[in-house]
Amino acid sequence: MRFKLDSRLAQDSSLVTVIGLSQIRLSHDSRYPWLILIPQINNCSELDDLSFEQQIEVLKASNILSAVLKNCFFPTKLNIAALGNMVKQLHIHHVARFEYDDAWPGPIWGRGHAIVYASDKKKALIALLRRSITNSVYATAN
Repeated sequence: MRFKLDSRLAQDSSLVTVIGLSQIRLSHDSRYPWLILIPQINNCSELDDLSFEQQIEVLKASNILSAVLKNCFFPTKLNIAALGNMVKQLHIHHVARFEYDDAWPGPIWGRGHAIVYASDKKKALIALLRRSITNSVYATAN
């Protein structure tokens, strides 16, 4: 069965790349460097719905995203969360946080309104993230 991405995730983010079994997507909210890792497994809402081997693959991808966000943005803190209250499909947020961001020190959810990227900035950021992820994947494979 072909993987079906939840419509809200599709609407609120853009594909950056795929790592192993997971899509990596950039949130359209430009207030925070924010990546979303989505295992391409249908009918999966929790990490424990994945096999142990799939969980390891997701953890490897999550570690790569964490390193990319740290190396590209130098955040004060990374917030990594799988909430699923609004979108049931398993997805894991990776958000670079800064002491000067709009929501600091609180959570980003429910704070203000998203500010979408200008098209050229989004395109450039996706290219940067894709290169950084590719380099990190290559480095961890060697």
